[in-house]
Amino acid sequence: MKKMIFLLLGLGVLFCWSPGMAESDEITVGAVTPLTGKLAVYGEGFQQAMLLALDQVNARGGIHGKPMKIAFEDNNSTSKGSVSAIQKLITIHKFPVIFGPAASSNFLAVCPIAQQNRVILIGAESAASAITRCGSYVFRVFPSDRLQGKGVAELALDLGYKEVVLTYVNNDWGVGLADVFKEVFLKNGGRLLDEFAHDEGKTDYRSEVLRIKKNDPEAVVNLTYIKEGATVLKQAYENGVDVQWLMGSASKSPKLVALAGGAAEGVIGTYPTFSQQTPQYRAFKAAWDRKYPGKKLPIFGEYNYDMVKLTARALKAAESMSPEDIRTALMEVSKGYRGVTGDKTFDANGDVGAAYGRWTVKQGGITDYP
Repeated sequence: MKKMIFLLLGLGVLFCWSPGMAESDEITVGAVTPLTGKLAVYGEGFQQAMLLALDQVNARGGIHGKPMKIAFEDNNSTSKGSVSAIQKLITIHKFPVIFGPAASSNFLAVCPIAQQNRVILIGAESAASAITRCGSYVFRVFPSDRLQGKGVAELALDLGYKEVVLTYVNNDWGVGLADVFKEVFLKNGGRLLDEFAHDEGKTDYRSEVLRIKKNDPEAVVNLTYIKEGATVLKQAYENGVDVQWLMGSASKSPKLVALAGGAAEGVIGTYPTFSQQTPQYRAFKAAWDRKYPGKKLPIFGEYNYDMVKLTARALKAAESMSPEDIRTALMEVSKGYRGVTGDKTFDANGDVGAAYGRWTVKQGGITDYP
């Protein structure tokens, strides 16, 4: 009889503990990642940065002695693929934490699913201001476009451009960023000679280039991605469009220069900035060079790294592996946490703050401006 009582008590303890902690020898979180499709140019770098952080977490004992793992699910760079991927990670694998997809349109497609299922969703690149309203289970370590849109508007005004043409990629990220830019730019005396959205993923933007040329602007604000931005720059150069191009953080990549060549020379843009002189950054850079010798740091790689490290801290601090307990722990461990990309303290909406810097293409390379 005593043996039976002890057995039942043991089972009771087992059932009260989180399934992820009790039934597995590892702690696994999911990740919706663009490993194929148009965003694959970013996806490999995201994955490499996450795996670097994962190595370090596990080298320090993992999560209470259990190794932490990331289950990557390819979304083919689409919203439809992102929905399929997160549904699989939630319903089949039942992961309590999922790293969300790149591109705001993809992230916004899945955040209602995470919120409805009370699963933690964390983003490292998606910037659309609408993400702030996704819900209490949604976080991001990357700053909102409310900050970047203001920064691009201030850039144009500081450079003396009071009249510009505005074009932006036709998705949630592009539209949201453009809206904030317009709000700040117009409020401070700016004027739009023309504005239009351009479709994502095209190989020919000559009609858009000719529309820009017709307005004969001194400056064009082009809020877009790497491949689209490079194509516009090349085709504008080929059509004799001589303007100052102003861009955002999603275009800040050596890949832009590689694709556009000399047509990218002189581009000026904004990006969320952080010091590269901190101990955190120096340690990250040294670790990156050891793990991936000869590889350049990927765009937003530091944010993906911070996302994994901060999540690991929350998993260690959580009372259980339930999303509710992890959410509470995330809010607590983020307070004052200094990652590679600076202060990662979450506000009530799961957002972080940031400072914005300026970049330019000079002599075929990307450097700070001025």
